[in-house]
Amino acid sequence: MIARADVTGVILCGGEGRRMGGVQKALLPLHGQPLVAHVAARLAPQVARIVVSANEAADAYAAYGEVVPDRIPGRGPLGGLQSALRVVDTPWVLCTPGDAPHLAPTLVARLAAVANGHDAVSAHDGERRQSLFLLIRTRVRDRLDAWLEHGGRAVRDFLDTIDVLDASLPDLAPSFANVNTPSDLDRLAHEADASS
Repeated sequence: MIARADVTGVILCGGEGRRMGGVQKALLPLHGQPLVAHVAARLAPQVARIVVSANEAADAYAAYGEVVPDRIPGRGPLGGLQSALRVVDTPWVLCTPGDAPHLAPTLVARLAAVANGHDAVSAHDGERRQSLFLLIRTRVRDRLDAWLEHGGRAVRDFLDTIDVLDASLPDLAPSFANVNTPSDLDRLAHEADASS
């Protein structure tokens, strides 16, 4: 079994938020708190510490964890994960988007329960892989570096190069909802939290 002390949480907040008008999505308010605050509150009891991948608004994000900017800009979520893996001293990382406020409080335990022998475990909502809700071994960082150096970018494509298991978690599907558009934020504001 993977212990809480063996896992660092990485909250990905480095996106450009193009569909939201270029704002920092994870700092948008939901029920009086930034989206990232909801994520951090749910993630903190599951991990040893939290690292926030962010390229802007470092002071705001510092309230939720150690802020780490991308080493090389423009590489998307994998670039954020790459930089975070360089400051992590636990054998595992739990990666999550910063704009998914209903993160399941059991996600780490559910993924860890099936992680034995694999490089990574990705959540699957019953319809598709949720690539950014990912428990991954820190030791893959060298392979990730090489992948990015050779022009790789998509998370799902990188996962196909390592030993990844898709964990079927259809009961947690509502917890994977994130904010890409203003209507997504409005919907989350009016939905009951069904992730617990």
